[in-house]
Amino acid sequence: MNRSNSLSTLRKQLGALDKVARGVYVLILFLPHARPVVVGKLGTVAFARGFYIYVGSAMGSAGFKRVARHLDVSEGRLKTKKWHVDYVLAVAKVLATVEITTQQTIECQVACELLENLSLACIMKFGSSDCKCRSHLFYTPRFADIRDAISQLVNNHRSQTSSVTVAETNWHGCARFSKARLLSPIDNVVERPNTVHKI
Repeated sequence: MNRSNSLSTLRKQLGALDKVARGVYVLILFLPHARPVVVGKLGTVAFARGFYIYVGSAMGSAGFKRVARHLDVSEGRLKTKKWHVDYVLAVAKVLATVEITTQQTIECQVACELLENLSLACIMKFGSSDCKCRSHLFYTPRFADIRDAISQLVNNHRSQTSSVTVAETNWHGCARFSKARLLSPIDNVVERPNTVHKI
């Protein structure tokens, strides 16, 4: 391959990378039973029954495809555990995902916003081995706390980013979001898999 063909190929690859949606994602998880989980180098962590929010980066070359990978781990289609959250995904249900599309690296900012929420507890050093954050995983036994935290997060980032997408993936009878009711109480438990709402 000559130099001009190499440069042309490189330009095409860089152009394709520019079209990949990137940003930060949030996974909303439900753990139906308390249990200890061995989390890689972090060791054994005692997880309580309840709801968890995990904050991750989609700034890499695959962008939000990382979310699809996490869903594959949660559903048992992928056994490889690469990140801390993969160990929890193997035993928890993913209720929903939030994708905040942005070119800015705001993963730690989002984690800090959740850390300031007094209704959420953090699991120390979880998902934050490559940064100075206390944690990127947060816990509450109450779904209302999760709903309120996600509503606040969406409102905080709605005007600052290209888009915020809330996707219902697998509710398993716990609860649901909808575009119309994201900020209001959830009346009924309805299972609506694979529903996406652009906010």
